[in-house]
Amino acid sequence: MSDHVNIFGLTVCNESMDDAIQRAVHAARSKLRQIVFFINAHCINIAVSDPAYLQTLLVADQIYADGVGMRFAIALCGERLADNVNGTDLFPRLCETAAREGVGMAMLGAKPGVAGQCARNMQNRLPGLQFPFVHDGYFKPEDEASLINHINESGAGILLVALGVPSQELWIARNAHRIRTPVILAVGGLFDFYSGLRRRAPWLLRQCGLEWSFRLAQEPRRLFRRYILGNPLFLMRTFLLRLSGKEVLAGRVRVRTRS
Repeated sequence: MSDHVNIFGLTVCNESMDDAIQRAVHAARSKLRQIVFFINAHCINIAVSDPAYLQTLLVADQIYADGVGMRFAIALCGERLADNVNGTDLFPRLCETAAREGVGMAMLGAKPGVAGQCARNMQNRLPGLQFPFVHDGYFKPEDEASLINHINESGAGILLVALGVPSQELWIARNAHRIRTPVILAVGGLFDFYSGLRRRAPWLLRQCGLEWSFRLAQEPRRLFRRYILGNPLFLMRTFLLRLSGKEVLAGRVRVRTRS
C-alpha cells in the first residue's frame, strides 16, 4: 500500500485517521504551515470543468480522499486506502487531541450562530478545548482583511474553514499568505452536523457508503445535481481513467503514474 496515490491529477495522502490527526496537531504546535483539503467525487466533477479550481487544489500540503466514490476510484486503479479520512469524522477526534495538547482552534463558516453552537457543544464534551475565534461565513469582501487580522490575533493553531465547495478552497488559496494560523482545513458542512442543525446519516448507512443518499433525502432540491447527476458522471470518469490508463481532467489528458 502506497503512502500517496496519484489520481485525477492530484496526489492523495494515504494514511490512517490517527496519523492525519497527529500530523495536523504536530504542525500546529510546531508552527508549520499545512493546508488540508478533503476531496470527494463532487470536487473532482468541479475540477474537470474548472481548471482554476484544479490549480487551487494543488496548493494543499495534504489531500485526503473523502467518501465511497473516491475509495472506489482508487481501488479501480489498483490501490487501497488505509482509511476514510474525512473532515466530519476527523473533527471530534481532532478536538480531543487539540484539547489535550493545548492547541486552540478557530472556526470560520456556516450560517450565523451555527459555528458558535458547534463550538459550545464541543466544549461541553471537552472542557479544555479552546475556540479563540468563531465567525460565520457571511461577511463582506471589504471586511475580509479585518477578519483575517482577528484570526491571526486569536493565536489559534488550527483554522477550520466551512464555506462549502469550491468557495472554501478558493478562499484559503487566496488568503493563505495573510493567515498566520499554521494549519488550515477546508471542512465543508461540518459545523452544521456538530451544532445540531443537521443530522448525520445513521452509522450503518455511513459504513455502507450511502451517507450521500441520506443527505439527498434531507435536501433533495439543493443536492439533486450533485448526486443524481454528479455520481454517474464521476463513475464514468473513473471507468475511463481505468480503461485508458490516463487521466482526463480539465480538458487535458495526463499519463497516470503510481507513487
